[in-house]
Amino acid sequence: MMQYADYNDRVVNYMKSLIKRLEDQYGEIDDEWLASLDLIAFNYQIIQDCKADMLKNGIEKEDKRGRLSRNPAVAVCNQAQGNLLKLLNSFGLNLMSKSKIKQIGGFDEDDGMDDLIS
Repeated sequence: MMQYADYNDRVVNYMKSLIKRLEDQYGEIDDEWLASLDLIAFNYQIIQDCKADMLKNGIEKEDKRGRLSRNPAVAVCNQAQGNLLKLLNSFGLNLMSKSKIKQIGGFDEDDGMDDLIS
C-alpha cells in the first residue's frame, strides 16, 4: 500500500477509496500503476491547496504594483484538474464508467468518487 503522509486528510481518504476500488476491480495494484496513483494524489493535493488559496485570497488579488490580477492559483488549479481527469480516465474512472459500474452493482456511493468525476 502506498503511503500518503505528506497529503491532507481529504486526499488520503480519497486515495484509500481509490485503491480499494482498484483492488476490488482488479484484485491487486500493479507496480506500474504506482507512479500514476502518486500523480493522482499529487494533483488532487495541488487542487486542494489552490482551492484553499482562492478561498482565502479570492480569484483576483493585487500584484506587486497594486494592480488587480488573476490569482495564479486559478491557472495552477485548472492545470491540475486537467491532469487529474486524464489520470482518472486512464484507470477508466469517469462518468461513463461510473454508470456502467452502477449497472453491474459495484459502485459505493460513499467513496468520494462523485467529487472528482462529476
